[in-house]
Amino acid sequence: MPDSPDLPPRVTLPLLDLIQRQSLDEDYLIAAERRAVRTAAGEPESPRTGGHPRRVAAVAVAVFGVMAATAAVQTQRNAEVRDEGRASLVARIDDQSARLSRLQERIAVLREENADAEGRVRRLNEGEQGLTPRLRRLGVRTGFTPTRGEGIRVTVKDATSGDLDGTVRDEDLALLADGLWAAGAEAIAINGQRLTALSAIRTSGVPIEVNGVGIASPYTVFAIGDRATMQAALMDSSSGIAFDGLSRRFGFTYELQNEDQMSLPAGPRSFLLLRSAEQGTSDEQVPPKLEEPL
Repeated sequence: MPDSPDLPPRVTLPLLDLIQRQSLDEDYLIAAERRAVRTAAGEPESPRTGGHPRRVAAVAVAVFGVMAATAAVQTQRNAEVRDEGRASLVARIDDQSARLSRLQERIAVLREENADAEGRVRRLNEGEQGLTPRLRRLGVRTGFTPTRGEGIRVTVKDATSGDLDGTVRDEDLALLADGLWAAGAEAIAINGQRLTALSAIRTSGVPIEVNGVGIASPYTVFAIGDRATMQAALMDSSSGIAFDGLSRRFGFTYELQNEDQMSLPAGPRSFLLLRSAEQGTSDEQVPPKLEEPL
């Protein structure tokens, strides 16, 4: 292996040795120059000349002492800064740990509340499932739900003679509707107007109105129910017998026909809006009736 080239002292020597050597070399060079000048001038050599390098070395040592002291002070200050930073970091960690504990407790409370809410929702859904068929039946009964099914169709026409007495009147249709209810009808519509608990069949001028809508002859009455028994039950009811008697007396005609399937619309939505009535509770007391005077 070839020998490595000689490196300068500034590369091979430690920094402290290099500084000391350079300062001593410079001192020796200056001292030699001064000695040569005094010799050339014929001056005697000063006995103090040999002590100059010692003073320089002492100064260098003092400078390094100051540097070491400064480094120690700086190191101590850095240690204090690190200690303060560590204490601050520990305090922040403690605060975050406490906050995390509070959040975990809050999460536990929210989970319990969520479980209670889910239980209530489940019970409400079960109650809704039980009420839905009942609500559907009530909607059909009250006329506020569209419905379909088998039943009978009754077509009523004015008398062909044109006699005014042979004109179908509102009370005639009301009597027919009462007979159909008595015969077991579950839903009734007259000329497309569904009968509800609030429906009225009345004459307004010349035409007959159902649910406030005018209708004209021929009048088609759809009644959903048991088609096998409704016709006979209608003719056995007092209202049906009275309606048949009026038809024979005044000359208007009617025709009964069974239907396999029919569809009836819902009643007017305006009837569902209550302006004065409000829902009460079963605990409310009904006001007593006033006794009639003797």
